[in-house]
Amino acid sequence: MNRTKTMDLNQLLCNHQRALMNQRSAKSLNDRNTYFDLAGYYGERIRKYRLTAGLER
Repeated sequence: MNRTKTMDLNQLLCNHQRALMNQRSAKSLNDRNTYFDLAGYYGERIRKYRLTAGLER
């Protein structure tokens, strides 16, 4: 059986929120930028998930 591992919407939202919280509490500029990029990555995945599932924004 060949299954691709995908995150459900709740996991994507959770990871996005964690990245935002970590960005705010990051001690270094490098860490802050990393979490900023990660939040953007999850935001885009959430957008695509909603689009393909026919969900509203």
